[in-house]
Amino acid sequence: MQNKNKMIPMLVSMGLCVAALTSGVAYYSAHRIKDNLPKDTAQAKPQAEISSPVTAPQTPTLDVAKQERAQQKESQKQVQPDSDAKTKTETKSQEAPSAERKPAPKTTEVTFCWPVQGEVVLPYSKDKAVYDPTLEQYRTNDTLCIAAPVNTKVAAAADGIVKEIKDDPENGRTVMIEHSNGWRTTYGPLQKEGLPEKDASVTQGQTIGTVDHPTKYRSKLGEHLSFGITKDGQSVDPQTKLEK
Repeated sequence: MQNKNKMIPMLVSMGLCVAALTSGVAYYSAHRIKDNLPKDTAQAKPQAEISSPVTAPQTPTLDVAKQERAQQKESQKQVQPDSDAKTKTETKSQEAPSAERKPAPKTTEVTFCWPVQGEVVLPYSKDKAVYDPTLEQYRTNDTLCIAAPVNTKVAAAADGIVKEIKDDPENGRTVMIEHSNGWRTTYGPLQKEGLPEKDASVTQGQTIGTVDHPTKYRSKLGEHLSFGITKDGQSVDPQTKLEK
């Protein structure tokens, strides 16, 4: 009995020693592991901790915003005159060529005078047949036949250039004068003497020949001048163009 009582304190003492030894070993092991870790690993901090914090932009106050707006308006006022001056300069440079352009020459309508004075013995009639006493039939007529005695002087109806002199079976010797703007006049029958040269310039009222005897195709009309006007190759009623 006494031996049992002596054993109990001894067992308790041994248990405490074992517990103390176990705690010491665990503490030593933990510190040993920590010492063996790399310094960078031991001192490393989580990425979230070392990242620079994001700073949200601050909204300017009302006073600051008004001041910035006033500065912008002032800058625009200073720049505006230069922009206006540039615009005016560009406009003038664009208008300059137009101002230097010479105005297009005005087209002057050709006026015609009567080549001879006399009665109309066969009128112009392109769209309606008229009676021809020589041929004793109705036909169209693209000239104006004006009564004029042989040797009557014939005047150029307008300024122009003599383009052709030909012998026509119906109208006899005929002179054709070219005027401006597509106008042409013809005169016949004319005598051979006193005719102008081809390509000669003539003026309105200038004598270009004298009346000759009519051909057999116009004999019953009497002595006369057959006068024709064309515009761009199309015949025109001379009485609508001759001066009244």
